[in-house]
Amino acid sequence: MNKKILIIGITLFSMFFGAGNLIFAPYLGAQAGSAAGWALAGMLVTAVVMPICAVCIISLFDNAQAMISRIWKPLGPIFMTVVYLLIGPCIAIPRTASTAAEMWSWLIEPGFITWICIFVFFGIAAIMASHPGKLKDILGKVLGVVLIGLILFLCIPMLFKPASVAAPAEAFARHPFFKGLNEGYQTMDILAAFCFGIIITLNIRQEKIANEKKALLQASVIAGVLLAAIYTLLGICAMRESTLFQSETNGAQILSQAGSIGYGSFGRILCGLIFLIACLNVCASLLACTSEYFSELVPGLSYRAWLLLFTAAGAIVACTGLNSVLSWSGKVLSLICPLAILILLVSLILYFHDKKTGHPSVPARPVEK
Repeated sequence: MNKKILIIGITLFSMFFGAGNLIFAPYLGAQAGSAAGWALAGMLVTAVVMPICAVCIISLFDNAQAMISRIWKPLGPIFMTVVYLLIGPCIAIPRTASTAAEMWSWLIEPGFITWICIFVFFGIAAIMASHPGKLKDILGKVLGVVLIGLILFLCIPMLFKPASVAAPAEAFARHPFFKGLNEGYQTMDILAAFCFGIIITLNIRQEKIANEKKALLQASVIAGVLLAAIYTLLGICAMRESTLFQSETNGAQILSQAGSIGYGSFGRILCGLIFLIACLNVCASLLACTSEYFSELVPGLSYRAWLLLFTAAGAIVACTGLNSVLSWSGKVLSLICPLAILILLVSLILYFHDKKTGHPSVPARPVEK
């Protein structure tokens, strides 16, 4: 396997795998209990196969805006601007800091100190995103590998404990596969797939890989395998202790308990580090993607200017108004995700139609000197 492609694949995995991804699989494993196999299979369809397929379909059109514009030209910039704003400064970017801070609330008192920590968090994320073409060096070579290692370290003790598997909770008792489908859909990574291609392609070009589309497809497969493996590991670990974990209300509590079981008081620190790194990876990735997109959409402001603007906006929302934003944004996202799936299906049909008729789906990109 090409080492460069492997690094880019780990980078894409790190961009997808945030705090939301961390908590869904353990909660599903605990609630599904003995039916966890079917539930995990359903989750992998919507949380792994669909986002990775989305990246692959978008790669056929060079980028998401070009793909959507093939359906109707004005729709491309309108839809992508809404998506970037929603999964960027309005929701996902501030949520990364809030989630990371919540996992350290046992150590950091709420209030002024927490706000300082959030601004430090965003400062580090902005530094990571300041050179978007080098995210592969930070995520693919360092933080992504560390994150995978810490998750394995957390899960290993759970795999060797005697299992205590509960019967499926009521929600998973009748149709665990379809319930798993819904749980995986809630990660909403399909929207992230519309955005991440712009940065992954930039990193591929930085590596001077000749066939960009082939490299993106290979990196997507690597990211998909890693996502599926980590989801399955977390789900199985929670399933093996589902008698204990089924009463917990979310995956973060389950992971904290798992850390305490395996490592005592150090387990809380271990979980905090896992969430911190996952949130930092996603925050830096979203800052980079959003800033890159808007610097191309509005050339009057540079990438660095947009990065500073979105960093400040994310920090302010995380400190003051995230709950109110989440109260309405979730409904908007739940409406946009089905539209995104429909766009992908229509675009795929148009691609094969264009290929059959000899009409180019996208104009050829000029060769860079």
